[in-house]
Amino acid sequence: MNNNALQKMINDIYADSNVSPLEYIQFKTVSDMAVAELLEIEGDGGTTNALCNSFEITNHLLQLTLLNMLYDEGNHAFKNSLMKVINSQIELLKLNVALLE
Repeated sequence: MNNNALQKMINDIYADSNVSPLEYIQFKTVSDMAVAELLEIEGDGGTTNALCNSFEITNHLLQLTLLNMLYDEGNHAFKNSLMKVINSQIELLKLNVALLE
């Protein structure tokens, strides 16, 4: 899948402001394929593999944290702070790419 098709898929997912479990699974599959493609080019060892593994671990930890947050509905300060951290980390990834392009 090229970058334009990926961006269209992202836009379609967010078009109705809701993400369904099916959309998540479909996008996760696309993401996993992109990782596999990258590792085919780069190989299974080294920094690139560690980066891909860290993304997988980060997603699992994020899901666990969000589930815990759902069970603790009254803690709005935690939710706001967590969303700030998530958004700042996403932007930091984008800035790293922009800085080194």
